[in-house]
Amino acid sequence: MQAIRVHPAPPSSIPYSPSNPAPSSALHLDHNVPIPKPSKPGDILVRVKATTVIRDMLTWPETYYHEYAIIGNDISGIVTEVFSPDCKFQPGDEVFGMAATDRAAAWAEYALLNEDELALKPKALTFDQAAALPLSAQTAYEALFDHGGIPMPSAEEAIKNQAQSSGQKGQRVLITGAAGAVGIYLVQLASAAGVHVVAATSSNARNEEFLRGLGADEAIEYGMLESYRGVFDVIIDVVGGEVLAKCWDYVKETGVLVSVDSASFNFVEEHEKRGIRKDGVRALFFIVKGSSKALHYIAELVDLGAVQSFVVEAYSFSKVQEAYDHANGRYSGRGKLILTI
Repeated sequence: MQAIRVHPAPPSSIPYSPSNPAPSSALHLDHNVPIPKPSKPGDILVRVKATTVIRDMLTWPETYYHEYAIIGNDISGIVTEVFSPDCKFQPGDEVFGMAATDRAAAWAEYALLNEDELALKPKALTFDQAAALPLSAQTAYEALFDHGGIPMPSAEEAIKNQAQSSGQKGQRVLITGAAGAVGIYLVQLASAAGVHVVAATSSNARNEEFLRGLGADEAIEYGMLESYRGVFDVIIDVVGGEVLAKCWDYVKETGVLVSVDSASFNFVEEHEKRGIRKDGVRALFFIVKGSSKALHYIAELVDLGAVQSFVVEAYSFSKVQEAYDHANGRYSGRGKLILTI
């Protein structure tokens, strides 16, 4: 099969690692790579139709677990083989999902996943659109419902909640980085949950209309947050840095502060050293786990029109270096960059 692999550094060079990440030129489309085979209960072989390119993938530790690694987590495609006849899926099923971070291998013609990492693809979406969902939408799902404590509505309740006026809503939720790859799903799922959504962004001129279209009750710039001291029941941060540090001022004394910014993994300890935390606030960082339950729920909301998927641009596998450089630069589109094969 064809697969995009991270080739090692030249012999006389320092080996690639998270502290010395490989350049995009180390990404090569290789041919005649062995096709993985289902070998235990739950294994599913998927013919990959689309996957995603995420910023900074070449800085992730799992990229360097072994040489010639195939990376990539998001996936949409068609089931071609299963290990067990009683599997949840059968050959021919159109699926989408996310490979676990410690064994990512979606940048290939075929990928091996566990049945609990997949769900049937939303009927309303193309393969490209479906591939844009799993990592970002499941991160939003877990941030809000698993860690933020927001009650998860049924799909039918979600539709009703999105039609509510702001005055009918109870809990107040702040989402930073609201127009980003994870933020756009946080806004949509929070709106579906019937909470009052305040979407924070660097530019209202660029993003306010878009964010309100996703269900935000208010769209504000970060400099406008000073008037919101102590008013939020839940804050989900996607930005980190000083934006996250200031969030302690805006969360209630008994509220929840969650960060999904990868550079903020130890923010609670760091902020405690700086004397800027509140004792009553439940604060945490997490890395998305993913589940078939979350995928099924997201697919259901998509098919009912409560959640949209966003794709910026699609690249062929042969253009992976260009796609990775695009993902790591500043681009004006909203959503994910896609690789197709």
